[in-house]
Amino acid sequence: MRNRSVKDDIRDYWSHRAETYDQSPGHGLMAARDAAAWLALIRRHLGPGEGRLALDLGCGTGAMSLLMRQAGFAVTGLDFAGPMLERARRKAQEAGARLGFIAADAENTLEPDGRYDVIIARNLLWTLPAPQAALGDWFRILKPGGRLLAIDGDHARQSLIERALPRLDRLLGRMQDSHSLVTPAQWRDHGRIMAQLPFGAGLRARDAADLIGGAGFTDLRHENLRAMHSRRWPLWSRARLAALDQHRFAVSGSKPGPGQ
Repeated sequence: MRNRSVKDDIRDYWSHRAETYDQSPGHGLMAARDAAAWLALIRRHLGPGEGRLALDLGCGTGAMSLLMRQAGFAVTGLDFAGPMLERARRKAQEAGARLGFIAADAENTLEPDGRYDVIIARNLLWTLPAPQAALGDWFRILKPGGRLLAIDGDHARQSLIERALPRLDRLLGRMQDSHSLVTPAQWRDHGRIMAQLPFGAGLRARDAADLIGGAGFTDLRHENLRAMHSRRWPLWSRARLAALDQHRFAVSGSKPGPGQ
């Protein structure tokens, strides 16, 4: 009998993916243009850092934690995959960035009520077994007037361009797809996990907005990131072609303050 939860499988899957995760676009070393695009997005939705307390949920290897620190926030990264956190700590040390890291469950952080000024969650909502419970916890740990930014996308359904690119890679004799780093066994685990998740068939911007609004957040702001993602890469690069038809988005909302 298999005495494991889907969360155990998720932790193991992302722990294994940590070995090659920084070879995926947007997670390892960023070009200046790439970093500038992310920093502009953060400032549009969360405002200036000014030393405010920020929590990077599902921080992985720390790419967004480092960007949030660059934007002037006092950042704590949270993840429950140990190998991801090890790499995040190492990257922060190498960059000389003062960041804190917590090994914890993003759906039940156990952080104090009203601790953080802002929360950022990149590519996290689609992976959660209980997203509604997670949003309730995130609402709880934000200060009144604090703001949540969820950056995510439909990572289950591939566009026509994405489906065509592997064939193009083979014709050109290149292997530039970060998905090629995932082993067949990991892909099988990924499929089995996704079949058990609420958004295993794909997360759309309206789904994220419904979750965030349903948790009590107000002043919701939506942004389609297709143009931003495509501009991050050189013209006719593989990553730019893939981004042309991907569903990627940002949704942010505020926890009402006193009197609201």
